[in-house]
Amino acid sequence: MIPIAITAGAAGLALAAARISGLIDLPPYVFLLTIVAAIVAWLSRPTSTLIRAIIGFLVVWHLTALAILLLNEAGRIPEALGPYLPTRASILLSVIFALAVYGLSFVGTIRQITKLADPFFEARDIGVVQLPFGLTLRMQERWVAHALLYILLVINIAQVLATVLLNQWNNRFYTALQQRAEATFWVELQYFTVVAFLWVILAVYELYLTQWTQMRWRRWMTGKLTGHWLDDGGHYRMRLQGNQADNPDQRIAEDVRMFTENTLALMIRFFSAILSLYAFVLILWGLSASFKYNVLGIDLESIPGYLVYAALFVAVFGTVCAHLIGRKLIGINFLRQRYEADFRYSLVRVRENDEQIALLKGESAEAQGLTRRFGNIVANWFDYMKYTKRLTWFTSFVNQGSVIFPFVLLAPAYFSGAVQLGSLTQTAGAFGRVESALLIFTNLYASLADYKSVVDRLTGFERSAATARLTPAASIATERDGDHLKLADLSVTLPDGRQLVSAPDLTVKPGDRVLVTGPSGSGKSTLFRAIAGIWPHGTGTIVSPSGAEIMLLPQRPYFPVASLRDAVTYPAERGAYSDAEIVDALEAMNLPALTTRLDEEAAWHQTLSGGEQQRLALARALLCKPDWLFLDEATAAIDETGEAALYKALCDRLPNATIVSIGHRSTLVNFHDRRIHLVKDETGLHVAADAPLMPLAKG
Repeated sequence: MIPIAITAGAAGLALAAARISGLIDLPPYVFLLTIVAAIVAWLSRPTSTLIRAIIGFLVVWHLTALAILLLNEAGRIPEALGPYLPTRASILLSVIFALAVYGLSFVGTIRQITKLADPFFEARDIGVVQLPFGLTLRMQERWVAHALLYILLVINIAQVLATVLLNQWNNRFYTALQQRAEATFWVELQYFTVVAFLWVILAVYELYLTQWTQMRWRRWMTGKLTGHWLDDGGHYRMRLQGNQADNPDQRIAEDVRMFTENTLALMIRFFSAILSLYAFVLILWGLSASFKYNVLGIDLESIPGYLVYAALFVAVFGTVCAHLIGRKLIGINFLRQRYEADFRYSLVRVRENDEQIALLKGESAEAQGLTRRFGNIVANWFDYMKYTKRLTWFTSFVNQGSVIFPFVLLAPAYFSGAVQLGSLTQTAGAFGRVESALLIFTNLYASLADYKSVVDRLTGFERSAATARLTPAASIATERDGDHLKLADLSVTLPDGRQLVSAPDLTVKPGDRVLVTGPSGSGKSTLFRAIAGIWPHGTGTIVSPSGAEIMLLPQRPYFPVASLRDAVTYPAERGAYSDAEIVDALEAMNLPALTTRLDEEAAWHQTLSGGEQQRLALARALLCKPDWLFLDEATAAIDETGEAALYKALCDRLPNATIVSIGHRSTLVNFHDRRIHLVKDETGLHVAADAPLMPLAKG
């Protein structure tokens, strides 16, 4: 923005000097407007990137229009092009736009929107642009975003110019019809064909480029939010925070789509509306003088631009009433998306847990839960219907009345013979354009209410993701040093601050086989999460082995919906292990039937039994060959004989690995050489300390 501001400032000063020296004959307001444009460009530097981009475009438009105006007044441009060139009104309009955009940058809702939009217009990752004739262009994504935005704005300016030309054509064409001027009729028809054809081309490419920009933006924003959600366990910490970000899948999949589509569409539509408003206000103001008649004793000729005031009155009345009628739609739309996502999530849960539900005969309970959640959707929908009906009643009457209103207003002058039919249709068209531009809030109120709820939901998701990123993976001090695992003054707490388990002084040496025991609910799994660095609540210090490969297998392993090859090697990249290595690991974990199904894709968490899933997870450990392996009841679904065989395979194939297991079976002591037991002290806190290695008490 600094180069643009300096250029505009220099141009303004140069114009002032030329005006004073008599080199040019322009009104003083021209160079004053250029100085104002420079000031706005300079002041916009601390604002958002999107705001700066739009203001920069407007200032460049101002300077370009100014240069063309100077060349035209110097006689350097053919006279035939005069009707299509920027005027002094264009110079004023660009500065008014820039001031308006700068003022909007201080509005809270606009700040919300730009905070969500700015990262795309600041993205420095390399994007690929496919051009015609098979050409490919690579550049930073932000330059692609800016270029597409500017092209769309230029197209809108051209569309408004075409609309103005068609409005002027309206007068000539209908006057020719009224006067039965056949020659003029055919000339004007040719003129219409050319302008209308150009307008169609602009409309087609505006739609095409808008959709292209929306998808590029959505693809980039989806990747960004998915990264924020998944990076460094952020998704887990967001869940621990509670309801600060409900249904993240809904935010990423649906709300991002709606935000990118609506932001660009609404921005272009409002730009076009304001541009049309300005262009047709000038036309309507001038045409008002043509309609001279008396209404209720009032001489309308004595009110300059009275048609503009009439359109303004209708628009202000409509906008205020629409807001009062439909403002509750914002909150209703916000809840509607939440209820829809909750219902879909419940359906997915039933599908994924159908076996357990069938075994427990829980169909009735599930049906009641689904009915209750769908009931929220129904109640919300009836609220939506009620307020939408009220808003539609009003907007429909306003829209239908606005069609006939200008003709009713202008009819006395026409029937008195003061104006021709062409002038009547041109004025009615201009009135309709002004009224339509002013009524944009009224006509779009329902869409704006829905859009505002999308912005609020995405803002909440971003806030929750940012909080999760700023919250350390654990408030417990973590270090990487030496080759031992050391827990010093460790106290693991629940999210509400209550202490759960402590480990005042524990050390695990490389090669140890440690069994962790304790009552159910004593905090064994949470202690493992703290060691893994994903539990954020607690104090103390955890020193992990430097440079060691650490792997933790939970009781319920996770498998992506993918081929068996990808499921067993998760999260390694495809091709990290050969098929021979994968088959060997499956056979070692007593899964020979799966060795021929590596290319089969399935939901393995539903296809395999609990024991098979745990065996498959242990096969991952054989492939990964970690230095430290933590097993959180990772064999609980396997019988004792099978468990013994699996532990033997692990010890044989990972002879140098340190294995730390959580378990309750007495047979596990045969595969460990040390035991850490969680015992409740006098305060009720479970404390981890060394205990004798002996058969475990049942229960």
